[in-house]
Amino acid sequence: MASQRDGLRIGAAVLGAVAVLAIAGRITSPQAPAPRSQPTPTTTTIAAPPQHPALPDPDRWATAQLEVGHSGGPLVFGAGSLWVGAWRDRQVARVDPRSNRVVARFPAGGQNPAGLAVGAGTIWVTHPDTDEVVRLDPGTGRVVARIKLGPLPFQVAPGDRRFLPSLVAVGAGAGWVATGRGAVARIDAASNRVVAVITLLPGRPADIAVAGGSVWVAAGGDGLARIEAATNRLVGTIRLDLYAERVAVGGGALWVGGPTTDPIVEIAGAVARIDAATGRVRETVPTGLPIGLAAAAGAVLVTEPDTVGGALECIDPERLPATMTLQPALGELAVGGGAVWVADRRGSLVYRLDPDRLPC
Repeated sequence: MASQRDGLRIGAAVLGAVAVLAIAGRITSPQAPAPRSQPTPTTTTIAAPPQHPALPDPDRWATAQLEVGHSGGPLVFGAGSLWVGAWRDRQVARVDPRSNRVVARFPAGGQNPAGLAVGAGTIWVTHPDTDEVVRLDPGTGRVVARIKLGPLPFQVAPGDRRFLPSLVAVGAGAGWVATGRGAVARIDAASNRVVAVITLLPGRPADIAVAGGSVWVAAGGDGLARIEAATNRLVGTIRLDLYAERVAVGGGALWVGGPTTDPIVEIAGAVARIDAATGRVRETVPTGLPIGLAAAAGAVLVTEPDTVGGALECIDPERLPATMTLQPALGELAVGGGAVWVADRRGSLVYRLDPDRLPC
């Protein structure tokens, strides 16, 4: 850990002319899980971030640029590869981190793919138009299972019980599929059967992850919902001073990002660090508006919009947050294979970053 952090500090010094340190005060607000309710704003005032200088070209900070037909789809690292939802082409692209090349492109298994995950030996892709989850062989791209999601246990409108899956995560021997209509389905990875549907109403899932024996669902203004994987029971929600839209897992912690709920805070967003074992909020850090979120080496990386491009912020519990402004409008993030992977949310490129060049 010490050698990696020394490398990160050296990388930040090399980028001194193009990186800006945005030091923000932290709000320490530990809270225990509580029943769902609207978030309660804090009253801490944070100074506005400094203006950014002219932004560097990607050639100066990215070690590789890959044309993958990204177009805003998800990025996931698993099974030794980076997997890209190239939804414009209705494909899943596989990137070899050793060669920095796209080595395979598989049909996504339907016309309108949405969510992407890798685990339990397969690639998982959700298809809201057909109410299906498709599992693909990661070596060949062959469809190994099509799992139909039945009707919801409640009506969204008179006669409307469609599931419309949007998100998927894999863990605890199952695939967990969320719908923006307020429910999560558990699919047994061995039998490909839907074995439970958990209602989250009034929560509306925006992201999902599995950690610490629980399934964690970012549910906007309703906070972070926690489902006990062993019992398929919704055990409560964690109230946050932000609208939970992104969740990442790493180092025994959950990181949840989204727009702030505090009208006094001048920065648009925030990221909360939560103990995955206890569900306690350890701190909430003001940031720009989080677009992408990924955990790395005890810290979390956040992509944010900028007035003239994008920004990559690093939040480490042992240091002050640091931000590096970059040329493209950055979006989805993934970490793996000795690299950080970040997508241009307005285009079709994915960039590879060396961890030694990160701002913390």
